[in-house]
Amino acid sequence: MVKTKDNVVKLDDTDINILKIINEDVRTSYRQISRSLDVSVGTVHNRIDKMVKSGVIKKFSPLKNWEEKTFFNKNVVGIYDVTGEYDAFLIAKFRNTNELNGFIKELLKDPIIERTYTQTVLDVIKEDMGSSNIL
Repeated sequence: MVKTKDNVVKLDDTDINILKIINEDVRTSYRQISRSLDVSVGTVHNRIDKMVKSGVIKKFSPLKNWEEKTFFNKNVVGIYDVTGEYDAFLIAKFRNTNELNGFIKELLKDPIIERTYTQTVLDVIKEDMGSSNIL
């Protein structure tokens, strides 16, 4: 795991594999994870500790299948369970509409997803994703 100068956390393959194992069973021991990934127990402990401190891991609970697809997608910056007509709200950023189109088509392959409702931002007036700590 590396933090860039823009405070963006970049996960490497080891971090992602640790997250996948935890997602399968949050009770998996560090020793079991280390054996699965052929790394030391200390490495697993340090990686998980860094992911918790950086906010990559906010709590230890398993994800639903569709959440896993979106959680590990580099374009997704937010996933929210919501009330109302829809079950979830996602915020994702794409370089172009082709990337957006591919993402939506990939999501719709999952049988649990019945439909999507997509809106595109025309202009960003203000964006401060870091100010959510005010509550």
